[in-house]
Amino acid sequence: MHALEIALLLIVLLFPLADIILEKYKFETKSAEYIKSATMLWMVALFLLFCFFKGVLNVSPPHYLPAQEWKSYLAIFIFIVFIGYLKFVLWSIHKNEDVRLHVVKSFEDGGGALSDLLPDSRTELLLFTLLVSVTAGVCEELIFRWYLYDFIEQQAGWIAAIIGSSLIFGLWHLYLGWKYVIKTAFVGVVFCGIYLYFESILVAIIAHILMDVYSGVLAYVAKKPRA
Repeated sequence: MHALEIALLLIVLLFPLADIILEKYKFETKSAEYIKSATMLWMVALFLLFCFFKGVLNVSPPHYLPAQEWKSYLAIFIFIVFIGYLKFVLWSIHKNEDVRLHVVKSFEDGGGALSDLLPDSRTELLLFTLLVSVTAGVCEELIFRWYLYDFIEQQAGWIAAIIGSSLIFGLWHLYLGWKYVIKTAFVGVVFCGIYLYFESILVAIIAHILMDVYSGVLAYVAKKPRA
């Protein structure tokens, strides 16, 4: 194994510890925190891409689009349905105070770290949507669903690859608490399923982005003071 790939694996494995340490030195604004988090993710992802294009990684190039055309149309249909569902939930929050309070409580149950992560203002929502969500979708899918899954699969098979890459994906969210680590690991399994079924890193990236945008928009609308 090349020294650069060893360094990459160490970065991926030790990233949660660095994240926890940096959590103690937060910026005063969420916007600055968003920029810091996005910068960290891009640094890892760009190092991954650098190693790949240097030819030191023993992994296959990612499949960008599904091999079967009908799977592309299926993915587009699912994304449209998901966006429609988001609009329905937002409409329900506006129309029903009980629904709004239930959504707020679900975010509060996630803990203070989760609340600190989600946007409160329009500026924060814009940054969360265009910077945080897009960065997480692109970088984390490249790191976990493409590289780490492929790496583990070659060593121990596809089942170990799904479990291992998803568990490490969960640990990357350790700063939100162990409850969220478990939840995120399950989400990682879902993203693995999407990646393997559609055979497309692009579909997995878009699904990830939409999920994060959903959380950000939902939190902003539900916590927004009523006139």
